[in-house]
Amino acid sequence: MTTGASTTVDPTRFQNLFPGLGQAEALATLRKPLEALEDVSDRYLAAAHLVNFPDEQTIAALMACAADGHPAQAQRIARRKAVESLARLEARQALPVIQACLNSEDTYLVENAVWALAELQAQPETVTDALLQLLQNERQNRRVVAQTAARLGIREAVAPLEALRQEEDPLLVTAATAALARLTGNKDGLAALEEYLLHPDVTVRRAVIQDLMDAQAFPAMAAMAAAPVSPVFRLRGVRYLADQQRRHGVVQANALLPLVDRILLDDPAAVTLVHRYDATPNLDFLVQELYGTDFGRVYLAVATLMASANGDTLAALIRSFADRGWNDYGAHYHIIKLFGWLGDPQPLPLVREALANRRPQFQKSRPAATLTLARLDPRHAEAALRDAVCEGSFWELRYAALMGLEQLRLPPPPAALADSDWLVALRAEAVASRHGPAHG
Repeated sequence: MTTGASTTVDPTRFQNLFPGLGQAEALATLRKPLEALEDVSDRYLAAAHLVNFPDEQTIAALMACAADGHPAQAQRIARRKAVESLARLEARQALPVIQACLNSEDTYLVENAVWALAELQAQPETVTDALLQLLQNERQNRRVVAQTAARLGIREAVAPLEALRQEEDPLLVTAATAALARLTGNKDGLAALEEYLLHPDVTVRRAVIQDLMDAQAFPAMAAMAAAPVSPVFRLRGVRYLADQQRRHGVVQANALLPLVDRILLDDPAAVTLVHRYDATPNLDFLVQELYGTDFGRVYLAVATLMASANGDTLAALIRSFADRGWNDYGAHYHIIKLFGWLGDPQPLPLVREALANRRPQFQKSRPAATLTLARLDPRHAEAALRDAVCEGSFWELRYAALMGLEQLRLPPPPAALADSDWLVALRAEAVASRHGPAHG
């Protein structure tokens, strides 16, 4: 369960994963006796899918599921998902049911319930005692409890949070530090959190970005942009803090835009690496590393592939893409980026295909493809880039397409200057100031 600050990312982006399933069928599945289910996971899927139907029927059914303490595993996982869906539906009438879940022996249910309390802005006085007990319960996910206590402004949590800062688990230390900054207003300890952006464990590196967001640690934005984690995490952090700055009227375009550009360009030379090789590995090993989940290791492989590129490198990447990369969204992204860095136009059909790929998991490849296209086909990329600027379904794509136009010394479309996303409009203004607005 992710917790903490909300972002400008569309929360419905990956929500409707079963477009053929209607509300009536999902409701019927959720109410069906366990022994009548065709598949034990059906009840969980129904609880997840009902978030697409925000009405009283849905909320009543999800509340009933969240209150059902049947010990069967199928119901346990459905109950957890029901609590999450209720929070996503902003169903504050479900708060009593969700609060009752705090007493469960199911630690995952408790974790979801704690997160839901923050999402639904529970009255602090109704949950303070329970949350203070959970902060001292080593069986529970105390990181989530710390975040919720801070989001709800529970100042009684200061002492137990100070105790958590002495724990050995870095995930507890960073969450407690951020929570204390929120509750007390004292941000002196936040600078130390930046060190965790280079922690050997990628889970810690990802988590501390959320902690820095929660604590509104604006000075950490540059370090966040260079952290060796997926650009999705870095963009999420920098974008959230930028939105907060804008609310306070303190956005500095000259400082902000280069950070966002750096993340979208994603040159490994601009990423602070935390791993190294004792000796340069062979080509097969480096290509295989592109499929890893620790982007710290992946960026090392990408940098090494770029530095040691020879006549075999591109061929190996194209083979890997055809074999597995086309369906592995991490490797897909890195290979599309590498095509651009290597500079050979041979894989252009794959790059154009990536730009048109609308599968949800592959969305970070589309901005990468715009920049690669601008590199590999500067004479013919303009039309595709202008389409992406004007029709991009998410801000990162429109922003990257503007970067591509600027790379080609082309002006932005007039519509981009009035983009509904303020950061995209700001980037368009920067392009127009250098190359003038397009006409028509």
